[in-house]
Amino acid sequence: MRTALRAALVLAVLGLSMRAAVGMEPGLDYFADPGGAIDALARGDLPGFFGTQPLMGSFSLILRAPFVSLVFHESEASVYLAGAVPCLLATLVLGAVLGRLVADRGQPAAVQGAVMGLAVINPVTFRALHWGHPEELLAAAFCVGAVIAATRERDILAGVLLGLALATKQWALIAVLPALLAAPERRLRLGGTAAVVACALTLPMAVANPGQFIAVLQGATGGRPESTFTTPWNLLWPFAQAMDLPGGRTVFVSPEWIARLSHPLIVVIGIPAAYLLWRRRNRRADDALLLLALVFLLRCLLDNWNNDYYHAPFLLALLAWETARRPRLPYLSMAVVAALSVSFWPQLTKIFSDSTPYAPTLNTVYLAWTLPLAAYLALELYAPDRASALADRLPGNRLLGARLLRAPHAWAHKTSRQPGAGRSAH
Repeated sequence: MRTALRAALVLAVLGLSMRAAVGMEPGLDYFADPGGAIDALARGDLPGFFGTQPLMGSFSLILRAPFVSLVFHESEASVYLAGAVPCLLATLVLGAVLGRLVADRGQPAAVQGAVMGLAVINPVTFRALHWGHPEELLAAAFCVGAVIAATRERDILAGVLLGLALATKQWALIAVLPALLAAPERRLRLGGTAAVVACALTLPMAVANPGQFIAVLQGATGGRPESTFTTPWNLLWPFAQAMDLPGGRTVFVSPEWIARLSHPLIVVIGIPAAYLLWRRRNRRADDALLLLALVFLLRCLLDNWNNDYYHAPFLLALLAWETARRPRLPYLSMAVVAALSVSFWPQLTKIFSDSTPYAPTLNTVYLAWTLPLAAYLALELYAPDRASALADRLPGNRLLGARLLRAPHAWAHKTSRQPGAGRSAH
């Protein structure tokens, strides 16, 4: 029965992923936002590239341009998908790293395949491709990879990955403190490497076209007029009011102060979250992955324009933590996939403005599982013994044979805050 139930869970996740892929229209935002900059770079038009900076960092644009140039004269869909290939490859590499960890712990090939597959084949991957934001997957893989590298004391690699993430999406700033906490020592070298890489890829954009660069920063911090638009999948939606637009469309709009506060608050809230973990005695290296998952979930809860593909960094961080902590089928990550699919089900077949009559229900469904999950992750992070006792009472653990044990593993060095303690204890 356990084997059948586990197989059913894997098939359910696969089915939900395929459901998200059905009817996908690849690259909706791509043609209005980064497409012009990537096309200009593919043509070798540097002034055009610097003059059309989209609302993201420069690295994914530079990375995608060579792939786009190979099919530059093909259809728009072919051009977009060719540029998305390196972003998808990043999740594939991350999945291979996690699969290797599962293999090293003696898990069967089926479990390895499930972990590797979930890193690439999941609903948020298809939704990121649908909306035209494969760079979200790239930055998420870089952030998670940076924390993993830091736990393995590969500080230079961690710094490079973190710097590339910062130069890909502005929200990667959230991952800085988890990456620094993951490193048992040489944090200064890790942070310095990240700063050098990020600055090397960002400063040319600022110097070549300061006005456009400032406009991008304003958009990233919620300073644009459209930043007041609000979706129901967040904590801030109750403050929003419906507004009718020409053509019969209806959208929800938040007060301007919420739009301006939302994005800075997402970054600031990570500081006390990291401080509380730093203060915890005998924290484990993989706790940094859990911190990363928690702050990425808080990012979704606190973003007034939260969307389905925004959950890609959270899902990959959660999958990495769950694989590192308990190498087996990632039950919690698969449950999150199911919950996300239910929460965003209407958006798979229609634009949000057609779903506004159901916005209160969508908000209730989303908060019904994200708030308890955030509380559980925080409990697991700051009071792991209580979290373990709570999880062991869940009836599904006995049924699936998935008792939530915090067994030691290859990344599980403990960080001691006592003077004179060694570098790490394995």
